[in-house]
Amino acid sequence: MDLITIKTFNFPSEVAIAQSFLEMEGITVYLKNYTASQLSYSIGDIDMLVSEEDYEKAKAALIEGGFAVEEDFQKQ
Repeated sequence: MDLITIKTFNFPSEVAIAQSFLEMEGITVYLKNYTASQLSYSIGDIDMLVSEEDYEKAKAALIEGGFAVEEDFQKQ
């Protein structure tokens, strides 16, 4: 299974809400740097990853939930 970074967050609280929202939609979410970011915000951002198969569904859900806008995905 290939994972794709769908969004990068600055704070653990932001990612937790978006993660719960996606999981309620049936999308499995993986987080990179989550634990390290809880120790210190200066360590880096938190990457939210989803499977390649769930990418479009996750993208639509993030937009619908107000966690992202279409322009956020045009860079990828």
